[in-house]
Amino acid sequence: MIGSITVDIVVSGMPAELARGDKQEVGSIDLYPGGGALNATASFMEQGESVRLLGALGRDGLGGCLRTHIEQLGIDVSSMQRCPDQPTGKAIVLVGPSGSASVLARRGANACLRVQAQDLQADLIYVAPVALQPMESLAQALAERSETSACLVVNPSVACLQHQGLGFQQVCARADVLGLNAVEAQMLAGVKDTDIELELSIHQACELATRLQHHPQQAVLITLGVQGAVLAFNGQHYVQPASKVMVRSTVGAGDAFLSNFALAWKRGLEPLEALDLANQAAAARLGQWAANTFPPMFGQSADDVLAW
Repeated sequence: MIGSITVDIVVSGMPAELARGDKQEVGSIDLYPGGGALNATASFMEQGESVRLLGALGRDGLGGCLRTHIEQLGIDVSSMQRCPDQPTGKAIVLVGPSGSASVLARRGANACLRVQAQDLQADLIYVAPVALQPMESLAQALAERSETSACLVVNPSVACLQHQGLGFQQVCARADVLGLNAVEAQMLAGVKDTDIELELSIHQACELATRLQHHPQQAVLITLGVQGAVLAFNGQHYVQPASKVMVRSTVGAGDAFLSNFALAWKRGLEPLEALDLANQAAAARLGQWAANTFPPMFGQSADDVLAW
């Protein structure tokens, strides 16, 4: 597992509108282990997989707490890195009354991550969103291990999609599975910012998925929110309608979809079976207000720390 790790400050039970310059009560404020890499790790562990996590933390107190918490969850942290001059990554996750979430993030130490060839000894290499520098080092590491038989799954970051450097292009070309949402897919295709559509039709997404393939055996998966998802593979298109669920939070749903699809794909399931399993996982995540199934960093609630 390669990707960003953050401390998520999750705010739920928010009012419909925030009044400027005033204090307002919310339902809860809790600290969770978060970031795309940890969200995907939760999915893999739910399916009985062991995970070695490659990410970067700052040499600060929060980073030390997060590393200890992650290790206590049973995750292999032997490849974790510490960045001396950057703080641990953080995100403020604001979950509105409808479940729609807004995220304010600071990448921090995640931008310092370095991937080396020995880090790629796995049967599944899942790349959650990473910064430009880690992506370039990943490209070099993959070049050094050109004979690897691991299934490579890539979920590009917005920063990489905006820059699309040589290393990023090389990683995408080697990926067995590319996972994107509608906006990310258009960015990867080179659509101008002013022309990007927030929503795509199934037909548009199918055409775009085929266009983004580097070769027919590469699986390109595009999630479309309430419309579901489409997959291009081996000259065919597969469509997975979204389940109708009561949404508590949209945070982590995309991570749940792609990570569960990746695991099913690695295990050799047929495309429609893999899509169905991924859809079930995303639907379950939408029914939870926290981004993943990991417990908060301080007991049942961050408020417990102050209770003494």
